[in-house]
Amino acid sequence: MRLVMLIVMSAALIMSPVSAGADPGSDQDRSLDRLVALVLERLDTGDAVAAAKWASAAETGTEPTIDDPAREAVVYDAMARLGAGLDLPENWVRQVFAGQIEANKTVQRGLITRWRFDPSAVPSSPPNLASVRPVIDRVNVEIVDQLAARRSELTAPDCAERVAHSVFGVFTAGNTDALHQLALVRAAAALCAPR
Repeated sequence: MRLVMLIVMSAALIMSPVSAGADPGSDQDRSLDRLVALVLERLDTGDAVAAAKWASAAETGTEPTIDDPAREAVVYDAMARLGAGLDLPENWVRQVFAGQIEANKTVQRGLITRWRFDPSAVPSSPPNLASVRPVIDRVNVEIVDQLAARRSELTAPDCAERVAHSVFGVFTAGNTDALHQLALVRAAAALCAPR
């Protein structure tokens, strides 16, 4: 909830002629843009995953299954090991990826709900999950690299404000819909290290 409030506050600061803090274009304000872009790239895979799960369920006459605890555990463990190699606290890495996974499932649930009510919106040729997983795996590694590279910002008292600034930058670019914006806030809320 705090991040949502900060996104709204960031909007006001960005839109005002003089910001109370750093220059809106400064490196300090933009330092988490790459990390947030990676989070968004990972979220965008949710569309393909949802389409593949929808098609698979349609073939078998079942409901699409969003949760995959076994796959999620593999991701948590692999990213925790990778983070340990970069001296990142395991609980923080797991927190970050719990946020990413839950946000991705938000996208999947939102799309599947939409398709139930509007079957004409279902993608006509769903992607193969085998082509999506390498993208997710690459982005996961890059997210861990960014956690290490931006550790000082992500552990600072103003981390939520910095994250909110980068998230709001995505919103103002106009390339995301409400569902992906909601999921981005969920994913971004997990980025700051616990105190």
